[in-house]
Amino acid sequence: MKSLVSVLIVNWNSKENLKDCLQSLFKIDYPNYEVIIVDNGSTDDSVSWVKKNYPGVIIAKANRNLGFAGGNEFGLKHCRGKYILFLNNDTLVTKSFLTELVSFIEKDEKLAVVQPAILFHRPGESLHGKINSVGSFILNSGFLYHLNYGKEFIEKDYGESYEIYTAYGACFLANRKLVNKLGLFDPEYFAYFEETDFSHRVWLSGHKVKIYTKAVIYHKGAKTAQKLPSSFIQYHSFKNRLFTYLKNFGLVNIYKIFVPHLFICEVSSVLYLAMRRPGYTLAIQKAILWNIIKVGKLLRERRKVQEEIRKVRDADFIPKLTRKVNIRYYYYLSSGELEKYRE
Repeated sequence: MKSLVSVLIVNWNSKENLKDCLQSLFKIDYPNYEVIIVDNGSTDDSVSWVKKNYPGVIIAKANRNLGFAGGNEFGLKHCRGKYILFLNNDTLVTKSFLTELVSFIEKDEKLAVVQPAILFHRPGESLHGKINSVGSFILNSGFLYHLNYGKEFIEKDYGESYEIYTAYGACFLANRKLVNKLGLFDPEYFAYFEETDFSHRVWLSGHKVKIYTKAVIYHKGAKTAQKLPSSFIQYHSFKNRLFTYLKNFGLVNIYKIFVPHLFICEVSSVLYLAMRRPGYTLAIQKAILWNIIKVGKLLRERRKVQEEIRKVRDADFIPKLTRKVNIRYYYYLSSGELEKYRE
């Protein structure tokens, strides 16, 4: 019998997205999976609709919005599978994607996380069918490099698989035993960068994170984020990135990557103020202050990572997962037009 996979979906007031997601999910050819939906205190009729139309789906109902990180942590206790598929509710999956992912992850005992190729589902828009994520790498500046974002996806250009620094939270398959051992997401992250923190710890444990491009799904992208203020997104992105690096990096890379990254954050804060975007400036300063306030938590978690989880040196994986870009990358990243970037 095929290994049981627990498909974990976090939902917040997204009934229409859930309809499309579940409709595609229940057409897959993988024979052994369960679906768990964590409802983050929705006020629409998402839950009643799922119960009526998909009575076999397990509903884990939270009484408030726990965010992506907390919602997945909340749902984890309901999962029985050998593997857990973390799936956004604004995705549409293809028939064979899960069969491909499970078959691939079971070929290598050191492979703990595998991501499919994720393409945009935006009919009528220029990004429709183009790359949302085929893997992300780290830059020496501490920002992430999202490989070929917004470009045409031609499978032969990528090969079947390759190592990546971090999986993308919209969809990835993880080994349940390692999730239990390493811990999943920090609920205080709420949203953004939690999958990168987890992926970093996977690498530190001596395991691998890969993409497998024979598996493909589609992602509407940022549907929940569109309901949130930009300053909210900036705040959580910055605070979580700083905490992740301080917790997980060895001392050399705290000096080489974290310190320059913090400097860039401060410069960005000033630039945002000059551009009359004080909300972004405040978000960055709040993110830094949060990390200062949480120094006790940081030291405890850093000790755990460095003494219990770390099995390899940064030098064993960071260099091969680092990319270089020209200055235009940062311009397009900050302007939200990353699809325009060319090497």
